[in-house]
Amino acid sequence: MFIGHLSKPFVACLVLPICSLLIVSISGCFKTPHHSSAIEGDIEISTNNKGNLCFEPLFATAVLHDQPIQIKYIRMRRLEIYNYDVPDNQSRTILTIAPINPIDEEYYIIEKGEKICLDTDNPNLKQRIFRPFKPQSVVVAIGGIDDKKEEYVDFHREFDYPFTTE
Repeated sequence: MFIGHLSKPFVACLVLPICSLLIVSISGCFKTPHHSSAIEGDIEISTNNKGNLCFEPLFATAVLHDQPIQIKYIRMRRLEIYNYDVPDNQSRTILTIAPINPIDEEYYIIEKGEKICLDTDNPNLKQRIFRPFKPQSVVVAIGGIDDKKEEYVDFHREFDYPFTTE
């Protein structure tokens, strides 16, 4: 009986696009990371032989819903340093490091033990400074998705700039 109604052009013009949108929407839920959760972890801060700050996501600290989780690598979308003490009407971002061509290469793979350093000479990464560094409390965050493309990743750490190893 319903199929008989689909033969009418007006009904077909309404039902078929709605069904198509519904199918595309549902299938999209299974291909993107879960929006309600994120793998979280800590970042180790160090300096390289040039004196630049370096940031290493500590895979051993990775948790999802307070449960330890194993990941092989991170598909990094961006490393960001920001300051929470900036007024709401101003950008909190101090610096970003992201893939050089985000359209073609949306992510940069960070493997266990790999560090991302300021003033990087990596040809696949671009550093942008939005405001000068000054002595202040800042947060570094490395965000992206996990190796299985199932969960968002948010490794972060608060520290005082300039950073000292003492």
